[in-house]
Amino acid sequence: MNWIKKGLLYAPEKNFWWNMAYGMIPTPVYLEELNIIRIFFGVTDADRNSRITYLDLNADDPSEVVYTAHHYVLDIGIPGMFDDCGVVPCCVLQKGGEEFLYFVGFQRCEKVPYMLFPGVAISPTGKNEFKRFSAAPIIDRTINNPVSSAAPYVLFDEGVYKMWYWRGKEWTKINEKPYIRAEITYAESNNGLNWEHSDILCIDPDPVTEFSVGRPWVLKENGLYKMWYSVRYIDRLYRLGYAESTDGKAWVRKDESVGIEVSESGWDSEMICYPAVIKVKERTLLFYNGNDNGKTGFGYAELQA
Repeated sequence: MNWIKKGLLYAPEKNFWWNMAYGMIPTPVYLEELNIIRIFFGVTDADRNSRITYLDLNADDPSEVVYTAHHYVLDIGIPGMFDDCGVVPCCVLQKGGEEFLYFVGFQRCEKVPYMLFPGVAISPTGKNEFKRFSAAPIIDRTINNPVSSAAPYVLFDEGVYKMWYWRGKEWTKINEKPYIRAEITYAESNNGLNWEHSDILCIDPDPVTEFSVGRPWVLKENGLYKMWYSVRYIDRLYRLGYAESTDGKAWVRKDESVGIEVSESGWDSEMICYPAVIKVKERTLLFYNGNDNGKTGFGYAELQA
């Protein structure tokens, strides 16, 4: 792969109390009938609580922002719930006449910085009036998953809803700062709402050079599953990874083929993370965050034919 960077699409606007910082985890969905690419993303207020908003791109020219929402479509959860300190999007699945917005909820803690768990909110297609399916997370703690879960990507495939998600293994310290050591795992559902846990490990960080992998994004082409994800290294910041699978469960890492690196200067010169890849007409587009986990916003790249 060879990705051609097209530049920054969104930087924090700071024009409302709820969008004072960040543009986290760009989550695209192609709305063919409107000829737009809608990008959902998370923004934070002055207290670092995140909410989900969106912007629209011209599908014929993705560099053109045709609309930026002046409202958020999903608020933080009520006090005491898994998402009472913030929500960020992860993927959007169009199901019949509805959109399922899978998201991650944040909750701050005393002995570790936070907990993360995934949820889902539902809206009539195109209405952007999302309501939570449940006040509880859709993937919760289990015996084999006692820490956190996050970044669900859901694909309806072969009559089954398939989810690849980030699973926390333990808290660890890198340069005296606490981080979650995480891997990418797999789950299935009959309806996209109620999920069966599995112990299937898809991508595990290299114990020598890495401490976390996350935010999986999966496409299936000609029977081959392709996954893009974030890799957090012990001695450097995030980069993107890539893997392939014939069954969606056993994956072969091919990070050397990902085809994109940090820039020499600018908004994505220190890190690139949280990838999302979609095909729109004749284009294959990669949306991603740059420096400081999205504090500089997000941009995109296009796959060279």
